[in-house]
Amino acid sequence: MTNNITLPEISDKLKKKDNILIICHVRPDGDTLACAFALSHALKAMGKKTVITSSDPVSDRLSFLCDDSVYLPDSIPHGFCPDAVVAVDVASISMLGDCNKLLNMAESIKIDHHNPLEQYADYNYADSQSASCSEIIFDLLNEMKADFSFRICELLYAGISFDTGCFKHSNVKESTHTKAAYLVSRNVDTANINQKLFGNKTKNEIEALKLAYNNLEFFADGKIAVTCITNADREAKGLSMDDVSDLAQIPFEINGVLIGITLKEKDDAPGNYKVSMRSQPTVDVGSACKRLGGGGHRCAAGGLAVADSRGAAIKLAVDAALAEIQ
Repeated sequence: MTNNITLPEISDKLKKKDNILIICHVRPDGDTLACAFALSHALKAMGKKTVITSSDPVSDRLSFLCDDSVYLPDSIPHGFCPDAVVAVDVASISMLGDCNKLLNMAESIKIDHHNPLEQYADYNYADSQSASCSEIIFDLLNEMKADFSFRICELLYAGISFDTGCFKHSNVKESTHTKAAYLVSRNVDTANINQKLFGNKTKNEIEALKLAYNNLEFFADGKIAVTCITNADREAKGLSMDDVSDLAQIPFEINGVLIGITLKEKDDAPGNYKVSMRSQPTVDVGSACKRLGGGGHRCAAGGLAVADSRGAAIKLAVDAALAEIQ
């Protein structure tokens, strides 16, 4: 699938709008929130009104990125009538969640950095070469000749750092560092931001890490490492879904592993396991996850395994991954 709009064209469209609804993806992460609030600040500085929405509440860990409310789709302020709807970092309709019903409120624009799985908006722009959607928003704000306020710089740095794992993932390119360098030159407190993004773990998050390590299994002579967290596992430790949200890297951090897989059973859909895969650059887990109804980047992707047991869910994920290394 190809884009049907360019960044200059998006810039022109937004300049002509007055009320913009910005949609984050389900279970909003650091990149989607940074994009939403950076874009919102830039638009407000141009005299426009914005509202930000997501199907799920923002976790406490990422609340420092939010300068205003992130509304659930049914609680958008009465009387706000958007003339544009912009989805940021939302790869597919399923990632819109309940916000899907908001797309038809006005002309819709998708801005994303994943492989373009679905062209669900009226206008779709995706650059899968960007390590984060925040880098695309950086470019868009340049096109709009927006003022890069200190807060916008903080947000964009946080979004880039979040989606690159503090610049350690294989998706990082020279352009990633170039944009980050500009943001750092604006005196952004990188240490503080990265501590908030990657440190400051709660006791429950440490319990989740222990659970992920204890549940590790290995396949294909150690080339594939898997951890799986069921609802029963999580509830036995008194953990919430937020507590187990940051485990995708655990299996991949092991020496000799080509593909790391994390499965988490959904609390609102028992038997449905969210699958996250991470891989070395030689392996395309984006293709592997397409077999699970998902997709993403070459080295970081996700999908869904529907099964009646932990073992069956793991087998579905491992079989999808094995096809990429055999």
